[in-house]
Amino acid sequence: MRYPKGLTLVEMMIALAIMAILITVVAPNVQTILMQNRIVADINNLSAAIKHARFTAVDEQTAVTFCPTSNYTHCASSWALAKMVFIDSNGNGLRDDSEAIILSADPLSSSNSVSGATGAVQFSANGGTDLNAAVTICPDNGDVNLASALIVTLYGRVTTAQDSDNDGIKENSSGAALTCP
Repeated sequence: MRYPKGLTLVEMMIALAIMAILITVVAPNVQTILMQNRIVADINNLSAAIKHARFTAVDEQTAVTFCPTSNYTHCASSWALAKMVFIDSNGNGLRDDSEAIILSADPLSSSNSVSGATGAVQFSANGGTDLNAAVTICPDNGDVNLASALIVTLYGRVTTAQDSDNDGIKENSSGAALTCP
């Protein structure tokens, strides 16, 4: 006796209904995970480059500049652009023709917005910097719960924002909740 293979119309409709329900429940969570992963990747990219700049300043005992750039010759102000690290042998904060780039980093994801510090960060031979800097990265939808920040202290210490009060929103170095534009 032969048995027919395949699904009946009713079985197929039930399977499609179950799939539709699962997709509508799971899809928003996948979007959140993807946004969160893009922010973490951008923070890690920025953190690795700035730590390399600081360690190079200490190792070489010279001034090192870390800055965003659009053309790898001049520093720009937006941290969304590509980044470059160079030994600033004359200490002027500008990349001269004789100063080679020792590291470059990709631009941040176009799906994220960046706010906070602008311009170059210069590390001295002892690893310190001339300013406290914080760069906040938010998803384009402005969801502050997904936002994160990279914080650089005067001593050159690089940290990421933490949620110390467990309210779901990370705080900056002064303890204030991050905000998204």
